[in-house]
Order: sequence, then structure tokens, then C-alpha cells
Amino acid sequence: MYVSLSSWIRQIGIGGRLFFAFVLISSITLITSGLATHTYLDLSHRLTALNQQDIPGLEAAARLNDKSRLIVATAPLLVTADANTARKNAMQALRSAITEMDALMRNLPDYNRYFVELMAQIHNSLTLLNQSVEKRETVRAAITEQNHYIFPFFDNLIVKLNNLPQSAKWAPVIHRLYYLAGLMEKVSNDASFNELDYTFLRLEALGSEIQSRLPELPYLTPLLRQDITTLIALSSRQGDLFQLKNEELELGYQQSYFLENSQNHIQQLAAQINQYTNSTNTSIRDSLNNAMQLMKSSIRNVLLLSLVSLAVACAISWFYVRKNVLQRISELQKNMRAIASSQLETEVRIVGHDEISSMARDLKFFQDTAIEVERTNHQLAAEIEERIAAESQLKTTQSELVQAGKLAALGQLSVGITHEINQPLTAMASHIHSAGRHLEKGHYDKVHASLLKINHLLKKTAGITRHLKAFAREAGTECSAVDLDQVIREAIELMSAPMHDIGCECLYSQDIKSQTPLLVLAEPIRLEQVLVNLLSNAVDALSDAQIKRISIQIEEQAERVLIHVSDTGCGIESKSLKDIFDPFYTQKEVGEGLGLGLSISYNIIQDFGGKIRVQSTVGQGSCFTLELQKQS
Repeated sequence: MYVSLSSWIRQIGIGGRLFFAFVLISSITLITSGLATHTYLDLSHRLTALNQQDIPGLEAAARLNDKSRLIVATAPLLVTADANTARKNAMQALRSAITEMDALMRNLPDYNRYFVELMAQIHNSLTLLNQSVEKRETVRAAITEQNHYIFPFFDNLIVKLNNLPQSAKWAPVIHRLYYLAGLMEKVSNDASFNELDYTFLRLEALGSEIQSRLPELPYLTPLLRQDITTLIALSSRQGDLFQLKNEELELGYQQSYFLENSQNHIQQLAAQINQYTNSTNTSIRDSLNNAMQLMKSSIRNVLLLSLVSLAVACAISWFYVRKNVLQRISELQKNMRAIASSQLETEVRIVGHDEISSMARDLKFFQDTAIEVERTNHQLAAEIEERIAAESQLKTTQSELVQAGKLAALGQLSVGITHEINQPLTAMASHIHSAGRHLEKGHYDKVHASLLKINHLLKKTAGITRHLKAFAREAGTECSAVDLDQVIREAIELMSAPMHDIGCECLYSQDIKSQTPLLVLAEPIRLEQVLVNLLSNAVDALSDAQIKRISIQIEEQAERVLIHVSDTGCGIESKSLKDIFDPFYTQKEVGEGLGLGLSISYNIIQDFGGKIRVQSTVGQGSCFTLELQKQS
């Protein structure tokens, strides 16, 4: 069936209409992109050629120049270095530089046999230079050793001659011997073959003069004659001193030759590198100029096409998007804001069959959902109020449970407490009977003493009952500064009877840094309840133990206080440690406990902002640690 173009455009919606509009813009964009891509590929090809050929070669040439300058600067150190270590370091640096230069030259496009031979010549020259220097050092050491032999020998000879009887004929010979020794010392400092030849000519002349005078000398023994002849032989050309010095000078000339030869080769290499660098720079400059021209042409074409695309986009935006789409979106936005500000009864108008009308239908659905959610929120608010009331009731029940646990502890202590009260009452009955007998006999002083004892026992009984009443009353919930020592002593006093019944020893110690009372942030009655629970559990654990001891130790830290309550009882199995603070968990027999003591203690310590933990070993005992905040 035939459908008109206008009807078909209305049916495809905003997306279809904008699609065809953007097809036109995209076509222009594709043409622009194709032009830009062609320019990019051409430029990329040029840059790749630069990156793979010219720039690596240029970089290698620059680094070769640096290495050649390094060799030129380092090579003389082989000759001038004073220490053997410095010379070895210099040679190692030269070898490393030559190796790096050889590796760099392999990256040059025109790397050929000429470079290989040139690098080999540089390496050989430097190696021969280093060998010559090492050999020269050996010869110099031999010259020094020769001098160490000659001059002590000369000094010894002079001493022997001076010990002879004085004679006028000895003076010229001794003077010439001193002159001979001075010339031999000069040999070490001669810097050329001419100087060396001149020195030994004079040494040989002096030796001949001394030899000619020896027959005229009085008191000359054959041994002294032999020593003088030996000294003259050492100073002749046939002696080791002349041979060693001659070899040293020859090695020096070799060093100069090798050093000059290596520097000449390096200069030849530098000239080749400079020539290659200049040609590479020219090639890079031409490539960059061509790339710049290509980029300028591409930028002009892309700019023209972009302006055309912009004109088409502006026409579409003005005649369709602004006049039709934006007006309906603005109306829909107002409806959204009204619904978002809780005006849920706002009318949402649905017009047309495109995406905006679909958004309007979705907004209508959201409006209906929001009305339903508001109705649900009212129901949730009522449920939250009921839950708050339930939590308040739970907190009240928890407080009652703590009080019940406290009364249960008092029930367990009732036998011991009765024993503690019966003892003073029995003693008072005895003292009353004794007072009556003394009164009949007229012993008023003894009657007075019995009355004082009765008064002391009454005070003791009143103290016990007062302490029980204080422990039994309901504790507060507000934390304050509590004297820790007083609370611990009262808890020990409450548990004194059960501990006495089983023969338990209770040790209490304090590791306190200051002399003032140690205060912690807690509530005194609830903290005493925790300690009573721990002591009661410890007493139960000690029932079958061989060593019955309970230890309470206070450890003061910077901002915390640790209370360690340990016993030598049966201990707790490791698999049960994670469950002991759970409500109604107990290892006691049925009827002996409800399993609430440690759970109540855990909650009380948590309320104080503290921590409680336990360490236990089966058969050795347990240690409960309370960590409380210190009140400064």
C-alpha cells in the first residue's frame, strides 16, 4: 500500500528523523575523516621513515661523538695515572666505550668495513698503549729496586773508607765516588736518550779516573778494591741500571706513538660521523618541510568541510529540534520537577507517538508508582515506631537479665555468706554468756571487754550485709570514674568464702606507675559483677585442681588499663573458646549454671567501651583479660 513521505516520517519517530539528518552530516564527516586519514597515513609513513632510519642514525651519531670525546679524554690517563688502580679503571672505561661505539655504529645505514677496521685500529692502539704503560711500570719498579741496592751499597762503602787511616790521597777518590753516586741518582730523572748517554759518558769517565788512582791508595784492602770495582761496574753501560733506563725511555716513546696514533684514528672516525650527521640532518629537514606542506593543505580542506557540516547541523537544530522536540521536552521537564517536589497530582500530557511521548508515558507510570510508594512509606513509618518500642523493651529486658545474673551469683554465694554471718553470731552468743557469768561474779572489767568484742562482731556482720545489699541493687547505666582497686577488693571480699571453702589462694598485685588511685571509665556495681562472675568461674574450675590459685593483676598503659584474672584450673578446650561468650553456653552440669555469666560480662564491658578476651590451656588454667579506658 502506498504511504506518503510525510506520513512515513511521522511514523519513524524522532530517532528516524534525526538519523536521516545525521546521515547527511556523517557523510560530510566521513569525507573529512577520509581526507584526514589519508593525510595521517602519509604523515605517519614519513614519520616512521624518520623514526626507523634517520633519527636512530642521528641519535647513534650523537652518542658516537660523546663516546669519541670520552676516549680522547680518557686515553691520556693511561700514561698520566699515578696509581695502577686508576690506570686499570681508565682502560676498563675505554674498552666499554669502544664496545658501545661498535654497537652504535651497527645502527648506521652505511655501516661498512671501513668502520670495522677503524674501530679495530683504535682498540689495538689503546691496548698496546696500556701494555706499554704496564711494562714501563715494571721497568720503573726494577730501576727503583736497583737504586735500593746501589745506594745502601755506596753508603756502606763510604763508611768503610772513612774508617781507614786518613791520607791526602783518599780525598780525591772519595769526592769522585760521591760525584759518581750523584750521577747514578740522576739517571732515574733523565727524560731522553741524549741525557742518558751524556750521564753515562761522565759516569764512565769518573770510573776510569777512580780506577787509575786505586794503585796509589794506601791501606786499600782487596775487599775494598773489589767493592769499588763493583760500584764502577754498576755505573757502566754494561750494568743493569743503564739497560733498564734505556728500556724505560724506549717504552715512553712507544706510549707517545700509540697515544697519538689512537687519537688520529678517533679524529678520522669523528670526521666520518660528522659527515653522516650533516647528511642525516638535511634529510630530516626536507622530510619535515614536505610534511608541513601536506598538513597545511589537509587543514584547509578539513576546515572547509567542517564549516559545511556545521551549517547543516545548525539548520536541523533550528528548524526541527528547537521548534518541535525541545518545546515538548521543556513541558515534560516541568512535569518532572512538579512530581519531584511531591506534587503527585500534576497532570501529564501525552501527545504523539515518538520517543518523547514514550517518556511522558514512563513519567505517568512513575507518577502512579510514587503515589503507591508514598502510601507504603506511611506503613513503614508505623512499623519503625513499633520496632523502636520493641528495642526499648529489649533493652529493659537485658537490664533485668543482668540483674538476674547478679542475683544468681548471690544465690551461689549464699552458703558461704551464711557461714560468714553465722561465725560472728556464734561468737556473740559465746561472749554474751561469758559476760553474764562475769557480771554475776562482779568482774565488770571482763564484762566490758566482752561487750567490746560483741560490738566489733556486730559491725563486721553489718558490713557483710551492707556489701550484699549494695551488690544486689540494680546498677546504673552511666559510666564514671571508678576506683579500680576498691572494686577489685570488694569483689574478692564477696568471693572470699567460696575461695576459703576449696582452699584457694588469691593473689592480687598492681603494676601502677603513679601513687594516686587508678581510675577507669565504668560503673562500679556492674564492674564488680563482672569480676565476681570471673572469680566464681575460676573457683568452679579449681574444684579438682592440685594447685588452687587465683591471680589478679592490674597493668597500666598509656590510655588503657588491663585487668588479668587467671587461675590454675582445668582450662578450656580451644574449640570452645569462640563460644564461651554466647548466651546459655556452659560446660557445667545441668542445674549448676545457666551459661549467662560470661555473656552478661561481655555486654557490660562492651557498654564501658572496653574489651574482654581469654587465653586458656587445658590442664594448666585460663586467663581472662579486661581492657578498660583509663580516666585521667
